[in-house]
Amino acid sequence: MGSASPTAAVSRLDLIDSLLRAVDRPAREALDLARRPFSATLAPALLGIFLVAATSAAAGVVSPGGARLAPRFDALRAVFEAMLVVIPGTLVFAIYLRLRLSTRVLLAATSIGLLAAGLVATCIMPLMAFLVLVSKEAPFVLALPALFVPGIALATLAALPVRVITSLDSSRAAWWLSRAFALFLGAVFLLRVHTLLLNAWS
Repeated sequence: MGSASPTAAVSRLDLIDSLLRAVDRPAREALDLARRPFSATLAPALLGIFLVAATSAAAGVVSPGGARLAPRFDALRAVFEAMLVVIPGTLVFAIYLRLRLSTRVLLAATSIGLLAAGLVATCIMPLMAFLVLVSKEAPFVLALPALFVPGIALATLAALPVRVITSLDSSRAAWWLSRAFALFLGAVFLLRVHTLLLNAWS
């Protein structure tokens, strides 16, 4: 019994270390992740999606003015719509352009990006809750978490695959594809939420 607890603690520390290492060195970790079974490649993505969804839902709950600026879960829905539209298209164009990295590596890079997005959203959630507590008479600040938490998660998701693609393939096609990936993620998100912002200020 006494030896089980330290062993479990060490295994949890190893898991945390592997997650942080994947975010810190995404290109090398994407290559390693692409060689593993498909379930292992998708595991960081599933954890990241869970963290993004949980923190975005929490942000909607703590935002008293969220229903006015951005309905509680509309920003989160915009994030998933952007991912469902842009990620498959990026994989198709990567095959068409014959990049030097495989589709499996792109999936691994996206999986690491989702993990990083979940970690960043989780880390900024206490700050958002603090802003809500101290800004009782600032409607825009009160509504900020419901929009900012999903938005910063999407920005993190956009940044990691860009870094992996440009690190592993120095061609012009890879450069343009990586920038298009980030641009279209942001564009789809903004197209989904811009009407909410216009309604808020009208």
